[in-house]
Amino acid sequence: MERHNTANSDGSPMYGSVIKRLGIVGERNFGCYWAARTLSLIGDYAFRTAFATHIISVSGSAATLATATAVLLLPSLVFYLVGGALGDRTGSRRAVMVWADTARFAVLALIAAATFSTSSIVLLVALAVLIGVADGFFQPVSFAYMQEITSKEKLVAANSALSVGQQIGLIGGPLIGGFVVSLAGAPATFAFDSVTFMASAVLLLLVRTPRRADEGRKDGAGNKAEPAEEPAAGGAARLRQIGADVAQAGRYVAGVRWLLISLAVGACTNAVYAGVLDVSVPLIMAPEGTGGARSLGTFYALQGIGALVGAAVLVKLTVRRMGPALFSMLALMACSLAATGVVGGGTGALAMAFTYGIGLHFFNSLFPSLLQEQVPESLLSRVGSLAFLGFNGLMPLGALLMGPLVAALDARGAAIAAGLAAACVSLSALLSSGVRQLSSARAEPDASPADADGDEEPAGSDSNPEGVSP
Repeated sequence: MERHNTANSDGSPMYGSVIKRLGIVGERNFGCYWAARTLSLIGDYAFRTAFATHIISVSGSAATLATATAVLLLPSLVFYLVGGALGDRTGSRRAVMVWADTARFAVLALIAAATFSTSSIVLLVALAVLIGVADGFFQPVSFAYMQEITSKEKLVAANSALSVGQQIGLIGGPLIGGFVVSLAGAPATFAFDSVTFMASAVLLLLVRTPRRADEGRKDGAGNKAEPAEEPAAGGAARLRQIGADVAQAGRYVAGVRWLLISLAVGACTNAVYAGVLDVSVPLIMAPEGTGGARSLGTFYALQGIGALVGAAVLVKLTVRRMGPALFSMLALMACSLAATGVVGGGTGALAMAFTYGIGLHFFNSLFPSLLQEQVPESLLSRVGSLAFLGFNGLMPLGALLMGPLVAALDARGAAIAAGLAAACVSLSALLSSGVRQLSSARAEPDASPADADGDEEPAGSDSNPEGVSP
């Protein structure tokens, strides 16, 4: 069958004009990938609204909501590192993502059936944990998969498009979730989420990977990397290989000071965001549970609207001083959550959700681009998984601690205290001159990991600008 030029595939110049206006989303491979991610995010955010309001309705307890949220966050963190190691060694990252989406489809179908027939929170959380396991494989693998379908010159545009997709999910998901919960209950919302994951798997199967996963990967010196050898048979050997792969990425991260500071600050601030957004905010916006699902969904949706505004602003800017931009945006997000506690529910809280979303888009576009630009491709899945783990590692603890904090200060007081603390931590990163001077140019580690002879290269050595010796 003859292949037609994409711009004229329908015989009309107008089609080419539409594709051009879509930018990178109009490219077949990235477009399918973007649509898959966006659809599953819509389902995820609908799930978030249903999960919180269902637990409030059934238990009426901040401690129960905090504990359930903390347990839900744990599995993905545990499996991020395993998923990252798998992503750097597998011959098909797409196959891993399709498997993860299919697993989440099946589990969510079970959750929908379980919540329809019983009000057991324990059963709901136990099944939801399996979603986190699949997510732990999907996230780091999908992060590295970007390099297979997107050229490095388009990474910022691609990450910005993904962030816009995230905000479309953040707008549509909570609104759909709040509406469906109010109309048909939480089980119907869980079923809707299940369908989005199946649609995501189908779209990923439509992606035509232009090169094999191992082709074009480079080591720290810019040379073509050899395909990873398969580990020896046996569970112990595989575990040792995974451990060695993760340790190699850890040595790289240990030599990059700005990355270490980013992970430390991100861990603390994300712990606060998890606690406030998943515990305090639901209790502020939907104190009666499912009856307030629309109000909670609107709050979450306005985060997405704010992020779209952030995208419109970011596309017109050239951000050269990345460090101040990144951590100022984190501080803006923290102050917005503190202000939500000050104003309580209503219009004021919705305005704060909007400003939170602006900061969210800036950070979610700039930080991944830095990693993808500066980290050797042969390490990208593993370093990406370490970054995921660093940013998200304290989130379960943040959610868990929000329960007693709400009991002591009430939901609004807890949001104020936690938000102000996170703002201070965010701005403290700018005390580092390395962070203040961080730009989008390829950064050099402050110290290279030891080489095979046990010697170390001087900090910032030009002989190994990537700072890693695979």
